[in-house]
Amino acid sequence: MNYATIHIVHLLCAVLFIGVVFFEVVILEGVRRRIGDELMPQVEEGIISRAKLVMPWVVATLFLSGIGLTHWHVRGKDWGDLVSSSFHILLGLKILLALSVLIHFITAMRSAQNGCMSSTRFQVTHLSVFVHMLAIVILAKLMFYWSG
Repeated sequence: MNYATIHIVHLLCAVLFIGVVFFEVVILEGVRRRIGDELMPQVEEGIISRAKLVMPWVVATLFLSGIGLTHWHVRGKDWGDLVSSSFHILLGLKILLALSVLIHFITAMRSAQNGCMSSTRFQVTHLSVFVHMLAIVILAKLMFYWSG
């Protein structure tokens, strides 16, 4: 697969993932006050059950395409080159944040599967992932502006 195709797949998956997290953090939390504490767990359960079907595929494709892009940028370079370039340093930070998001995602999916995803845990997890995703997007853009 060529770079452009991998990049487009990666961007589309990122948009989907970030869009879902944005919806849950910004939109859903704004609705929480109107729905109330009695109905909100049912809404969250509905979202979680749907997310369990769709999001693993989105996240897997996002990470596989990210691995492909990373390979494209680091192949043939030695480790000294990777830490001397601001592009590669920012890429490394982005990868660390992405791994943290993956850990959050796996933990959340397991918690949902085990039935121990409380409303508070739902909120905190999604807020944390949202902050991580904002940082990843900023780093992704900075990688191409701070080169050298």
